[in-house]
Amino acid sequence: MTPDERLLLGVDGGGTSTVALVGRGDGTILGRGLAGPSNAKAVGVERAHAALAQAIAAAFADAGLVPRAAAAACLGLAGFDRPEDRQLLGEWSGSAGWADELVLGNDGDLVVAAGTPHGAGVGVIAGTGSIAVARGPDGRGSRSGGWGPLMGDEGSGYAVALAALRRIARRADGREPAAIRPDPLTRAVCEALSISGPESLVRTVYAPGFDRPRIAGLAPAILAAAQFDPAIGDEILRPAGLELARMARAAAQVLGWTHGPLDLALAGGFLLSASVVRDALLEDLRAQGYEPAATLVPEPAVGALVLARRRLEGR
Repeated sequence: MTPDERLLLGVDGGGTSTVALVGRGDGTILGRGLAGPSNAKAVGVERAHAALAQAIAAAFADAGLVPRAAAAACLGLAGFDRPEDRQLLGEWSGSAGWADELVLGNDGDLVVAAGTPHGAGVGVIAGTGSIAVARGPDGRGSRSGGWGPLMGDEGSGYAVALAALRRIARRADGREPAAIRPDPLTRAVCEALSISGPESLVRTVYAPGFDRPRIAGLAPAILAAAQFDPAIGDEILRPAGLELARMARAAAQVLGWTHGPLDLALAGGFLLSASVVRDALLEDLRAQGYEPAATLVPEPAVGALVLARRRLEGR
């Protein structure tokens, strides 16, 4: 079997979903599997493990293949890149027989691999959570953000939705008058939640099972409302982009990139859908002396296949 014919496995696991790709060494994608979130910090170890197994099994089924050990696999998982996490992932892979060789990393590593010309640059992810990951030509890496919902996740869909919910509450009880009536933000969010008005927000948002991904899922409604209320863009969305720019700069500066050309890979459902957030991110980087060359990465799991192949090639 030639190197290009060997089977590779790439997994991108986040706070909203898990995507697994089965492919060949030549870059051909054979099958794709989808499952729920696999960020163990958010959903717990058991649910994360189950999501990984489900997505991998679905990818083999989609490829029409019997599950077997890939020549190499890369697992890039949100919130799962510390030493104790890597040990657990290695144990899972060993017991399930996922791969002969295993590459473990943060989901940001996948974005850099998929969205930069030579695998060096800064990857910014903003979905349910947020993080910036940088990788240098010499293999050195750095990260900024990724501290989770209590200490971080600035610029994420969750953070934006939480800011919007708080604004709706202030408008509902008179602490902050709405500039436009009826208030586009309140209307859009209430429609997304299938409730008649803000008086039902407490019952809905604090209900069992209304978790962080469901709150982040309100982001599309907020983006829609911003078309009618400029204050949403100015006071919620643009600040989100500035927070992501701060993360990107912090990660870049550790590797000595303080100005000039910067390959930038952007990913995450929220960031890819929010042009005003992306524009604010890029504008701030330019204002700080960078020349960002941005690439959108809709399928970071492709980067996992890239990293799996590099492992086989000894790079």
